Parts: sequence; C-alpha cells; structure tokens
Amino acid sequence: MKGKYPREYFLNPNINKPIEQIWDDIDAYTGEFMEDETNLHEKIDFIIPIPPLNYENKITKGVFFSQGTEYLLKLFPDIKKIFFAGAYTMWSSYSWCDRADIYFSCYENKERENYHKNKYQNKKDIIFVPLQDADFTNEYIIAPSFYTPREIDVLCVSTPAKIKNIPILANALLEYEKKYNKILNAVWIMGVISKKEDFSDIRSDYLNEIKTVKNILKDKNYLKIIPFVQYKELPKYYSSAKCCVLTSLIEGKNRSINEAMSCNTPVVVFKDHNKYARGNHPIFFGNSGELADFSPQALADSIHKVITNQKNYSPRKNYLKYNGRRNFVNILTSYIPYYEKNIPDYNESKFHENLWIDLATQENYQISYHDFLYGKNPAIIHVRGVKNIESLIKFFYSRFNIK
Repeated sequence: MKGKYPREYFLNPNINKPIEQIWDDIDAYTGEFMEDETNLHEKIDFIIPIPPLNYENKITKGVFFSQGTEYLLKLFPDIKKIFFAGAYTMWSSYSWCDRADIYFSCYENKERENYHKNKYQNKKDIIFVPLQDADFTNEYIIAPSFYTPREIDVLCVSTPAKIKNIPILANALLEYEKKYNKILNAVWIMGVISKKEDFSDIRSDYLNEIKTVKNILKDKNYLKIIPFVQYKELPKYYSSAKCCVLTSLIEGKNRSINEAMSCNTPVVVFKDHNKYARGNHPIFFGNSGELADFSPQALADSIHKVITNQKNYSPRKNYLKYNGRRNFVNILTSYIPYYEKNIPDYNESKFHENLWIDLATQENYQISYHDFLYGKNPAIIHVRGVKNIESLIKFFYSRFNIK
C-alpha cells in the first residue's frame, strides 16, 4: 500500500481541479500489497474465478486476481503460462502492476481508461475490466436469512477509518430525531477485533474516530457499536436491517453495500461516492436504494424514505440481475477476446452455463464449474497468504506439467 493518500477528497465532493489531475490524484495511491511490505504478505489473496483447463486436446488459460499480483509474478513468473494475471488495488486507482494482463478497475470509465493508457504507453494492451473483489460476493452464502424480522433501522458495516466518514452518520442520527421525532435503532459493525469494552486496544486513529462519534452523540443510546462479527453471521445482521448506509466519498468498490443488496436490504449512499473514478457507471442498479446529497440532513431524509417505504425497493432482484458470481464471470470473459476464440459454443452472457467449461472442469477438478465457482472446494478457488498461494500454484503446475 503505497503512494500519496488523497485526504482532501475524504470530505469534499467537489474538487476544483481538471478531471485529468483528479484522476492522477486517485492513481497516486494504491491499495496493493508490495514485495517490501512483508507484514502484509500473509494477507495477500489469490482468487480464481476461472481455472485453467485441459480437455479434448485443448488447453485453455484461467484467470486469477490478487492485490499482490506484482509480487506474485516475481515469485512465480511461469504462472502466466496457464493464467491471465489480474490485479486490483482495494482502492479506486488503477493497479501499479505493469506485468498484469488485466486490471480490475472497479468501474467502466472509458475516458479515464484512455487517458491512463495514453499517459502510460506500456499499459496500452492491458485489459480493463469493471470489477473488483467486492463483486465476487457469493450471493448464495450472503443471502437473506430465513424468518428474520427487520428490527434494525440503520446498519453500517465499516471500519472506523477516517476515510469512511462515520461522524456524518452520527450527525444524521441526531438530525433524524430532530426532524422526525424518533430515535433510530442504529448498529455499527466495525470489523475490528477488540477485547476491551472501550476499544482502547485498537489502532489509535480508529479509536479517535470512535471517540469523535461518541462525542457527537453525547453518550446517548443512538448507535450500538459492535467491534467484530464472523463472516457467516453477517447475513443475519443485513437481513435484520431496513437499510444499510455507506458514508464514504472515495475508496475502493465497497463490499458492504454489495452484501446488503445480496441480502435484500436497500442501501443509502452519497451520490458523489467515487464519482470521479466512476464517470457514468452507477453505484448500484435499479431500485436498490437511495442516493443522498452530502450532508447529515440529506442522509437523514434518505434514510427516512427507505425505512418508511420498504416495499418500493428490490435490492436482491437487481443484485442477481447484474451482480453475483455468475455475472462476474460473464462480464470478465466478455472483456477478454481469448475466451470467445477458444471456448466452444461461447456465449458472453452464459459463460457460467457453457457445457464445454462444465465438462472440462469436472474432468480436471472433479466438480462442476458451478460448484467450482461457488466454492464447493474452497482450497482451489481462494487462498490467502504467500505460503498457501505457493502450494496452490504448485498444484496447478503439476496438473499442467510446469516444472
């Protein structure tokens, strides 16, 4: 994770600069894990949406993507013999990895992409795909919990990082009481492990944000703070909520709003969220929630609109139409000409249903492609940490006779 963090963008939705300079500011920071950041090496993810295949005398390359691709390609250069190498940054910048085949770029923004490729001529052949790791959410694991009443008015799943703007949510809760004469049942899940009631054992910058939020609320019982929830328990919280709120203006592609929509929970997001990176690409599709102006008052009004008109929203229906793992691989392969040329009976909107792919995956890995994609054997689709990545790469090398 390197570069200059653009802090001026955290609380300012209207930056007075030429758009090209704004793009440069965004790209001046990357959320990738680099070779010299040894403390992060055991957090590097290695995700395989498409495996390499050997079937009917035809070998086809797979795709992996990682936030540590630059380092992984140095360790395992031969991996590109059987995989397209994808890089993402956990930020709205483009990857700094010059050797990647694919940039997982969050959003479709051709103007920004063309500017970047013209500026960096060595990247002109890299394929930009409007996806990120958050789009690889498993929509059958992160799904509505059965018979779960919506008792939480507002849910926020976010770290206490300054970039997340949680204090504006605290102010919105006060504004809501003032305007609508009601104290909302609000829950904040921070995703931070803490063993102390006052959270004094977490990072100092996180602790400062928590103190800021508490000072705004004057210790009133407006917001229940939960430090950490196991991933398998998250659907219960999303399914219990009438809306899920995201308060950041800039970051990578947010995971919590994807998970909320997958659990059929409408979302409230600032309309200026990642607007310079997105261009015209929507934050979400259809009637999945509301977009608010950047103020506590506007946020409170949007929350009220959602929680008092629940039947007006169809977040999971929209999510399954445009997102989830099936759509992920369909979108991914539609941007890579190789697959249309090499997969028999290829259909860009039905890659996940392709018979040749399914037969080949069963032949090579003893599971259907659907079961592969949805993690029936998690050890061959997503591992974390360099040691585990090395073991998995060796497995593929042995399957495809790479010494």
